[in-house]
Amino acid sequence: MGNMPIRTEIPLSDEAVRILRAHSYQSHILETQVFPLAQGESVYDIMYRIANQMELAGIDKRFIYAYVKTGRMLTEENKKFVSLKDRREWEKAILQYERLIQTSALKRSDSLLPFVKASKEIQNPKLSEKELEFLFDSRFFNRSIIESSRSQFINNNLPDAVFSAYKKVLHNVQEKSDLLDEDGVNLVTKAFNPKSPLLISHLALWSQDQSIQEGIMHLFMGAVLCVRNVFAHKETFLVKPEQTLEYLSFASFLSNILEATLHSPKQ
Repeated sequence: MGNMPIRTEIPLSDEAVRILRAHSYQSHILETQVFPLAQGESVYDIMYRIANQMELAGIDKRFIYAYVKTGRMLTEENKKFVSLKDRREWEKAILQYERLIQTSALKRSDSLLPFVKASKEIQNPKLSEKELEFLFDSRFFNRSIIESSRSQFINNNLPDAVFSAYKKVLHNVQEKSDLLDEDGVNLVTKAFNPKSPLLISHLALWSQDQSIQEGIMHLFMGAVLCVRNVFAHKETFLVKPEQTLEYLSFASFLSNILEATLHSPKQ
């Protein structure tokens, strides 16, 4: 290879674009790889399928290897949106592939599909119970989130920890608003409706700014539609503790908001 620079972005032909678009349409290709959409597929099934299609499209094996190792695709079109850290991780994977070729550990003709299984172990190292306990406790979550999700998180049941947290948030809304027969979007719109709220933000009450109350209603609606319903009704693959903590942090934030609400003086 001499001193020739190594190209680090995927040069996609029209045919490669067509093939990848056809298959990526079936699932989110996200760095987080949290929500596979194809029925019955795990996140690793999807990675295997995408890597297979990249090989069929004739994409350079260096880029396929980098995709498998990082879970990202760095193209000429999207590189300006990729952080320096992520780009370096991608380039490191490409150099690693070249070293495997130079040491004869791989041939350029070798399929990289066997590496998909290995990527599961590389990307998602399982933390010990003590490490998970430290991560959770360092966040100082609202007590209701601690009660609902701490044991599940420490036992590495990450999707269950998220679902339990948001289930608890909605249960607390039901109890405080006395809307025990309501759930989901109907519950939060009735509880926080800015025109006739059952529960009102003290800030909205003090400032007489209806938009604050409306914003709180939409926060809870988003939690129902984008988190609670997804984790309740879809097979969700959440394998990174850090991402789980982000979900739990939002649930804790909503719990703090709920505790600070007042019963509307109109009721």
